[in-house]
Amino acid sequence: MSPQASKIVNVIFYQLGWACCVMGAAWGYPLVGGMLALILVLAHLWLAEDHRGEVRLLMVAMLLGLLIDSGQQALGLFRFKPDGLGLILPFWVFVIWAQFATLLHFPLSWLSGRYLLAILFGAVGGPLAYGGGIRLGAAEFGPNPLFSLTVLAVIWALVVPLLVWLSGRIGTPQGNYRKVF
Repeated sequence: MSPQASKIVNVIFYQLGWACCVMGAAWGYPLVGGMLALILVLAHLWLAEDHRGEVRLLMVAMLLGLLIDSGQQALGLFRFKPDGLGLILPFWVFVIWAQFATLLHFPLSWLSGRYLLAILFGAVGGPLAYGGGIRLGAAEFGPNPLFSLTVLAVIWALVVPLLVWLSGRIGTPQGNYRKVF
């Protein structure tokens, strides 16, 4: 598949996966939403030319997500709707972090080496994504939503450049999907 087509397919997988996770949680079907999104992550891994690099990057992102989101939730900045599994975070939250990581070697590869842009991207995109999920009903802000959004902006201004840096060291910097047809 051409690099441009790979990026388009990747964005479609990500958007569908994000919607499955968030809407599944909001509508009371968090496990169904998480599983549908996981299928899209697995499709990404199956199509990716560098399977091992993608798996390593996704695992790092999910571990980072566990640390960040469980910490923020413990501090009362927001609360995810539970999924009944009794994990530290709902399953769909792990999957959504994996979904985000699938973007790093594909449509977000342009951020490689552009850390100031990655900071800006994270500071704006992180709060928008969480705010969108909260507005749709997948989570709730703590008692001070403005403070929560500010903390999210700072955290994501650090997370995105870190993940961009890691993506340059883990796997192929510019991802591509293999041709299947």
